[in-house]
Amino acid sequence: MTPQRLHIVCFDIPFPPTYGGAIDVYYRIKALAQAGASIILHCTYKGTLTHYAELENLCEKVYYYPRQISLRHLLGRLPLAVAGRPNYDILQNLLLDDAPILYEGLVSCGTLAAPELSNREKYFRECNVEHDYYRALAKAGHSWRDKCYYLLEARRLKRFEHMLVYATRIFALAHQDEAHFVATYPSVPTTYLPCFHSHTQISCPTGIGSGILYHGNFRVEENQKAAAYILNKIAPQLPDIPFIIAGAEANTLKPQSKNVTIVSNPDQSTMQRLVAEAQLHLLVTFQATGLKLKLLNVLYEGRHVICNSQMVYGTELADLCLIADDPQQQINLCRQLYHTPFTQDEIIRRTEKLKPFDNTTLTQQLLTNLCHKHENQ
Repeated sequence: MTPQRLHIVCFDIPFPPTYGGAIDVYYRIKALAQAGASIILHCTYKGTLTHYAELENLCEKVYYYPRQISLRHLLGRLPLAVAGRPNYDILQNLLLDDAPILYEGLVSCGTLAAPELSNREKYFRECNVEHDYYRALAKAGHSWRDKCYYLLEARRLKRFEHMLVYATRIFALAHQDEAHFVATYPSVPTTYLPCFHSHTQISCPTGIGSGILYHGNFRVEENQKAAAYILNKIAPQLPDIPFIIAGAEANTLKPQSKNVTIVSNPDQSTMQRLVAEAQLHLLVTFQATGLKLKLLNVLYEGRHVICNSQMVYGTELADLCLIADDPQQQINLCRQLYHTPFTQDEIIRRTEKLKPFDNTTLTQQLLTNLCHKHENQ
C-alpha cells in the first residue's frame, strides 16, 4: 500500500543532489513518486530562490519558504537553524489536509510539536545526531568564533531534539544513530533506513586504474581536515603514486608534494570519470556520524577502498573495505593495492553485500513503515 498523499518538510531545496543530505532526500522523493505517492514538498532556502523542474515534476506541489536570522533568534533558546525557518507559514500549509508528514532533518522539525498536528502521523528522518555532529564541527573549527557558534548550537540542538517524543516513528540512517534514538526515546519506534542514492547497479571497472582519489565537498570543515591529513601525512610518503583531491572548493587546499593534483568544482561527469579511473579510494573521516555517501558512491563505482574505522562505523560495510587507522598502515596498504587488479569476484561480493542499500529495497521498507499505522486503524 502507498500513502495517497505525503507532506515532506525539508531542511533545504534538495536539488541539485550534490551533497549527502540533498542526495538522500531527492532520491527518496523520486522513489516515492515512482511508487505512486503524491508528494507535497515544503522547502526552506537562503539567498536567491531557484526553481528546478526536475524536482517540481516529481511533486504535486512545492512550497518555498525563505530563511531569515535576526538578533531575536541569536538570543533565543531555539537552534538558529530552527528559529530562522518560517514555521508558522509551514504549519498553515500542513493544515490544508490531514496527510502524513515526513520531517527531513532535525532543523525542519519546528512544527513537530504543534498542538494543531496532534492527531497527524508525523515521521522523522534524521540527517545526523545533530548535537554530536556540531560538537565534532567545533573540534574541527579554525577560529574561536566558529568553535563557540558550533558549541552553542550543539547545546541548543540537544535540548531541541526532545521534540522527537511527538514523532510517530524515527528513521535512522546508521546503526549508531539508531541506538541513540532507541535509548533516548524508547516510546517512539525507530527503524534503520540507510541513505537513498543515485545508483541502480554496480558499475565498478575491473583491472588496474591510476591514482589514489579522495573526494568531497571542501566547504565542509570535516572534509577539509580529512584532505589536510592525506596531503600532509600520506601523499608525501608515496612520491611515486599520483594523488587526486577533487570536489567543491578543492582549490582552497594546499598540497605539500608534487604528486598531488587538485580538481576543483568538477561537474558530475568529471567526478564519475575520476571515481571510475582511480585505482584506490582513500577515505578518512574524524567524525563517526551518519553514513558517508562518498563511501557508498565508490563502492558502487570504484575499485579498491581503504578507509579508517570511523568512516564505516555503524554501516555494515567494513568488510568491503580495507580498514587502517594509522598513517603508516594506510601507506602500506596503498603500496600493496596500487598494483593489485580489481576483479570480478570483488564485484560479485559487493553486489551481494549492497543489496540492503538498493533504492527499491529501501522504498519498500519506507512504505511499509509509513503505511503500518494507517493499515491498523
